[in-house]
Amino acid sequence: MAAVRGSKQHEMVVVPYRPVYRTVIFCVFLLFMAAFSWLTYEYGMSQGVELKVAVVQERDEIRVQLEEARITIQSMRSEIADLKLGEEVDALATEDVRKTVESLQTRIAQLNEEILFYKGVMAPSVGEKGLRIERLKVQKTTVPDRFKYSLRLTQVVDKHEYVQGGVRINFKGLEGQSEKEFKLSDLDKTRQEAIRFRFKYFQNIDGELTLPQGFEPREVIIVAQPTGGNAQRLEKKFDWQLTGG
Repeated sequence: MAAVRGSKQHEMVVVPYRPVYRTVIFCVFLLFMAAFSWLTYEYGMSQGVELKVAVVQERDEIRVQLEEARITIQSMRSEIADLKLGEEVDALATEDVRKTVESLQTRIAQLNEEILFYKGVMAPSVGEKGLRIERLKVQKTTVPDRFKYSLRLTQVVDKHEYVQGGVRINFKGLEGQSEKEFKLSDLDKTRQEAIRFRFKYFQNIDGELTLPQGFEPREVIIVAQPTGGNAQRLEKKFDWQLTGG
């Protein structure tokens, strides 16, 4: 019998379509990322010199968790590829993963900075001893001309006892063509001119201030005056610089 000629025949393969399974895998992936971000955030709710060892342990745990997350991410991305979820879903998952990893790396850097700070406070042989104006941070808020501020005072001595006194904060800058200076109490109505402090190791002075319209700050002058017979006045100037959140 003569062979029948016609179109070339192709073999067909039936592949099971499992949309629910794909969705479950992707949801588990997102829940894992959310839970991991929550764990990182929880650490920021506890701090202090007495938690120095816990901070070091937390940093190491985050490093381990970061590595585990990377391994899990690789595994789950392989599953996503196997399930052929599509380019749009894959792109979304990759972006979410990238942001999570960046957030963890930023947190590790912050932990390292805090560890260095604790070492400086707890090791009196390092650097100059006594009361210190450690640092000043100023951040933008969502309200125009309104800023968050955070001043940290520390004490590095051989024997830690309470130090107390008052600190004044002034802001110098330009208003139009004229030099102008404002006290913190002018910009933050919740503060007195001299802010009282009392601590053994360190104290943060936090708040929000509102700049007058047209005023451009250039410099922040901080003067700390501890009480006591041998207390010495301490002054430090900072350039007006905004830091990240």
